[in-house]
Formats: sequence, C-alpha cells, structure tokens
Amino acid sequence: MNQSNPTSSWKLTLLVSLLSMIGPFTIDTYLPAFESMEQEFSVTRALMTQTLGLYLMAFAVSTLVWGALTDWIGRKPVILMALGSYFIASIACALATSYEQFLFFRILQGLGIGGSLISGRAMVRDVLGTRDAQKVMAKAMMLFAISPAIAPIIGGWLHEAFGWRSIFWFLAFYAVSVFLFALFGIKESLKMENRNSIHIHKVSRVYLRTLSNSHYLRLVFILAASFSSFFLYVAGAPTLLFDVLKLAPTDFYILFIPVVSGIFIGSIISNRLIDRFTGRQMINIFLTSMLFVALLNLIIAHTIKPTIYSTLIPLILYSISLATIMPVLTVRIIDCFPNNRGSASAMQSFIHMGFNGLSVSFIVAILGASIMNFSYAQLSLISIAFLLWLIDNLLAKRNCKQN
Repeated sequence: MNQSNPTSSWKLTLLVSLLSMIGPFTIDTYLPAFESMEQEFSVTRALMTQTLGLYLMAFAVSTLVWGALTDWIGRKPVILMALGSYFIASIACALATSYEQFLFFRILQGLGIGGSLISGRAMVRDVLGTRDAQKVMAKAMMLFAISPAIAPIIGGWLHEAFGWRSIFWFLAFYAVSVFLFALFGIKESLKMENRNSIHIHKVSRVYLRTLSNSHYLRLVFILAASFSSFFLYVAGAPTLLFDVLKLAPTDFYILFIPVVSGIFIGSIISNRLIDRFTGRQMINIFLTSMLFVALLNLIIAHTIKPTIYSTLIPLILYSISLATIMPVLTVRIIDCFPNNRGSASAMQSFIHMGFNGLSVSFIVAILGASIMNFSYAQLSLISIAFLLWLIDNLLAKRNCKQN
C-alpha cells in the first residue's frame, strides 16, 4: 500500500463494497413489487422491465462523463456528487405518480450513480499494487455478494409493510449513509500532478485509445458477456418466480440467497487463489467451467420439468466461477491504461452496463416464461466470452513468440 495515502485498505474495501452494493440494491429491491407497480401504473411486465433496462443504459452513458471527471477533479468529489444525485433521484422515484414519471426518475438514478463505482475502483488502483488490488476487489466482492441476497428480501418486506414507495425511500437513506462515510472516512487518492485535463478533445482521445485497444476491448466484452449470461436470471427473476415457479413476492430469497451464496464462495476462492495462480490461469479454469455449467443448464432444461432445484443448482455453480474471475478481470482491464484508470474504468462500465441494459431491454423481454429460452440465452452469451478469451490467449502466445 502507498503509505503516503492515509486511507487504509479496509476502508477502501468497505467503500468499494458499499458503492458496489448500490447497483444490486437499485436493481433487486423493487423486483418483488413488480406486480403491484404494474397494477398501480396500469402497465405490462415488459414495460416494467424497461425501467430496469433504461436505468442500466443511463448508468452506462453517464460513466463516460464521470470517468473524465474522476481523472480531472479527483475520485472523492465524483463519489460525493454521484451519491448526491442518486439520493435526489431516489426520492423522486418514491414520489412518482405515473409510469412516465417513474421511468424518467429511474433514468436519473442511473445517470446519477454512474460515477461512484468507477471512482471507487480507480481509487483502489491508485493506492494498491496489482496483487493487493485484486485482493481488495475479491474481499469487496464478498461483501457485495450479500446485497443481491438481502435486496429482494428487504424489498419484499418493505413492500408488504409499507408499499412499493418505501423501497425508494430506503435507497435514498442508503445513499446518504454511504455519502457520509465517503465524506468523513475517505481521503483523496489522485495526486494533483496525476490529474488530466477535462478538455473535450483530450478526453475524446483517451476514450478513442480505449476503443482502439483490442486487448482491452476483449477483456471488457469477456466480463460483460459472462456477467450478462448470469444477469439474465436476475433481471428475469419476476418472470421466473411468479410465472414459472409460481412463487410469491416474499419468496425471492429462495432464488437469491443460494445464488448469492455462490458469489460469496467464489469471492473467497478468488482471494485464496490470487497468490497461487496467475490471472490468466484463473480465467482459463473458471471461464471454461462456466461454459460447461451453461451447457449442463441447457441439458437440464431439456430433460427436467422446471423446479426450484433444477433452476438453482446450475446458477449456483455458475455464480461461483463468475465471482472467482471478476476481480481478476476488473484489475486487468484497469491496468491496460495505468495513466487513465478512471477513464478506463468508465469505458469498461459503459460497455458492461450498456450490454446488461440491452440484454434486459431486448433479450429478457423476448424470453418469456420459458426456462429453455433462458438457458439458450445463457449458453450463447458465455460462448461469446469464451471465444473472445481463446482469441486473446492465441494473440498473447503469438506476441510472446515474436518477442
């Protein structure tokens, strides 16, 4: 750790964890309230799903602006501004009186919060070396793993006790809590001499550099596709639980707790293996396992009538491998541009969240209440990630021979 920076590694771990948890909270807490909100706003499931997809796409677009800002004015100011904007948008969601208003304020939520996560990741890399940064990301993943499990449970309880609007008051309270921790507990990590100009031409050149770096793009799309193949089941949870498995809004824990336990286990495995294997070896092992699990999931969908167990077991196995490689891929992506970590993280978030947003808006919307369709979509996405990784390995070997 850089001793000149007074922020301890445990505070950075906690900060990145808390910032990472905002995403699952924003996505998962209101899923149990879908049916009630559909009735109140007189809209279909497809339109309610759009409130998730457009939130993700707004998040993606905003990261490009926040990324330039975090390399210009520093990490901490961007975190505070992003949390403040998210707080206001969450209150507006709670007060919305029509579907159109709610959709607009969900977009504002995505635009507001986009900068907090990329700034937190960049802050970790400012302060820590590669191995230590991977360990912090892995530990943060352990804490982050709690949020998708408890978010729908909290949302279900709040919905049953106080109605769906209380969910967004909860999100506003969470944002204020993280804001205060960042304000008083975290020091700025980006030195003045390392800050970059916000000039539009220079910012554009930095982003164009990321888009012209084929190795960077391969890593980004590997992470985006492998995560989206899992996220399909999260975004489609209301359909899977209500329409396929015939469960109630308060039963979301049946799906989320086991799956998130897999994420937690994978984070522990990642933290343990970082000192024993190279990042490339870890990705080789666990990306291959994800492909086999997706194939297993398809076979199960073809041969067994959908049950809780037949749905959960492949998802748990998949989530373990996904959580194992996510910290490794994230650090490798940021390290492609050591002098522009904020911008590199921003472009990665833009592609990642945009990919998720498109998946939710278009793929989930056409899958319907068919577990078979979900398994085909998962296998297709992880196959894309696996193919990109094979290409990256081949090019890496060729470059080594040439050197």
